[in-house]
Amino acid sequence: MAETLSQNGSYGAAKAAASPTIRERSLGIYAINLDRSPDRWAAIEGHFGKLRWPLHRVKGIDARIDRDGVLAVRGQTLDLPPDGIGWSAFRNRVFTLVEEACLSGHVLAWQQFLESDHDLALILEDDAEPYAGFEDTMTEIVSRARAIDIIKLEGTPRRGGRLVVPAETLGQSQLVRSFRPRSGAAGYVLTRSAASRLVEAVARIHMPVDDFLWSPGLHGCSIAHVSPWVIRQSGTESTMQGDRSANKRKRRNAAPLWNAWLAVRRFGLRLSVWWHALEGRPWRLLGARIAAWSPTDLSYNEGAALAAKD
Repeated sequence: MAETLSQNGSYGAAKAAASPTIRERSLGIYAINLDRSPDRWAAIEGHFGKLRWPLHRVKGIDARIDRDGVLAVRGQTLDLPPDGIGWSAFRNRVFTLVEEACLSGHVLAWQQFLESDHDLALILEDDAEPYAGFEDTMTEIVSRARAIDIIKLEGTPRRGGRLVVPAETLGQSQLVRSFRPRSGAAGYVLTRSAASRLVEAVARIHMPVDDFLWSPGLHGCSIAHVSPWVIRQSGTESTMQGDRSANKRKRRNAAPLWNAWLAVRRFGLRLSVWWHALEGRPWRLLGARIAAWSPTDLSYNEGAALAAKD
């Protein structure tokens, strides 16, 4: 008897004479959604609910109505009232309650994934939309012989490409390691070991989830990007935009020593990104090239509008 995979990733028996099938890792799709956004969940179900991988809703905690619930996920406090969790040394501004709510939604998704039997998880924010070729790319990812800790499928649009080290072909897409990763956390795939490391490393971090994800120096996970993207953020207004915009402008007039430490810390994180892109082998820089980042049908004006949300 040969093993074959059912639509939900579980194994079943088939006759040995049957045509061979690709052995896929079991994948679960976890979409973070607030109760006040049923329209977004309906859109997620429309985009991702009919695939052969099961879709799970991760109930996000709404910072507008349950502050204590948001703080409880990571055991945080409002050290900079009325809505500041702490100071983000990496952004040099207040890290807000609503940013903590976003981060906590991802933590809940990682935990929910770890409680399952799936080998891989596709984590989505509820404004994620797939591009053409998304399902084919996902099929390639779950069928890879060697899993990468985190594969980012989406990013914040900017004009032009980025310098990368090519890794391998994924159907019509490329898997690359970037020297300047994109922010954005609307769609990424991670392994069980990566989820465990993220949950452990995030405990004392005061930074947006997308900054945390692309910083291997903070969690030790290997990171790759799909080029061009196969997921984008929809044009709908961010549910956290109004709540954090005022705090984004609050800056600290820090002492020179603090600013010097901050610069060194930022450079260290950037250096870890470069080192991970090269996988610890500097000579791989000789094979670096510029890769397509945004899908070809993403106009610059549309990209700029989406980037303004970040």
